[in-house]
Amino acid sequence: MRLTPQRVARFLKELSKPGTTVIAAAAAIGVSSAAIYQRRGRDENFAKAMDDARESARQATRSKVNKR
Repeated sequence: MRLTPQRVARFLKELSKPGTTVIAAAAAIGVSSAAIYQRRGRDENFAKAMDDARESARQATRSKVNKR
């Protein structure tokens, strides 16, 4: 399945959720993690967006932990 702009947006939204792995986020949009990593390797903007989504998830997790 092709990584359309809509699928990329959904993937990044999934990836930004705390505890979500690349495999789980990819599965949620119907593509393989291999397709995600291939895109990451050839698309600098996508790689940055993935990093930003992961950082967002980490910050949300830290915030949740600090509230306890």
